[in-house]
Amino acid sequence: MTAHPQRGLTLVELLLAITILSIALGIGAPSFGKLIELTERKTILNDLLTGISFARTQAITRSTNVTLCPLDATNRCSRDWNKPITIFADPDRKRALSDPSDILRVLEAPGQGLLYGRTGIRNHFGFRPTGMARSSIGHLLWCPDDGNEGNAFQIRINMGGRPILAKDTDGSGVAEDAQGRDLVCP
Repeated sequence: MTAHPQRGLTLVELLLAITILSIALGIGAPSFGKLIELTERKTILNDLLTGISFARTQAITRSTNVTLCPLDATNRCSRDWNKPITIFADPDRKRALSDPSDILRVLEAPGQGLLYGRTGIRNHFGFRPTGMARSSIGHLLWCPDDGNEGNAFQIRINMGGRPILAKDTDGSGVAEDAQGRDLVCP
């Protein structure tokens, strides 16, 4: 029988490896945190764009009015856009969910940041059977927890019922609203 020499790390090699690993993690951790924030932002944005398009498509497909809004405890549309957003068939335009079977989809509440709905005097977005917005054009503004407008986004809903993402057209690093002004987080 031949003995195999044991292999392992010396204490100096182990300390060196731990030091290198801790330096790498110290440098990479902030970048990893930013990556998570950007991923969450994109998820919220995509969920909202998909939800708005879905509501419009369902209005056309079902040939009925469809409402998109956060619901309060009495199942009426509320102004708290940081609650789950419910998309439901609303044939009589009551802006209230009377039958749970009318629910078409529920969008989760944003996991981070704050969502603001600007719908004029209304607290919902509505779509006609033609897909047109039913006198409820406006926008949704999402602001990150740190209030950095450069990471904020705005989705406008036009009279045609289509969602439009605000863009940074002047190169300032902040998207502009419909009047050409930089987005401002409240």
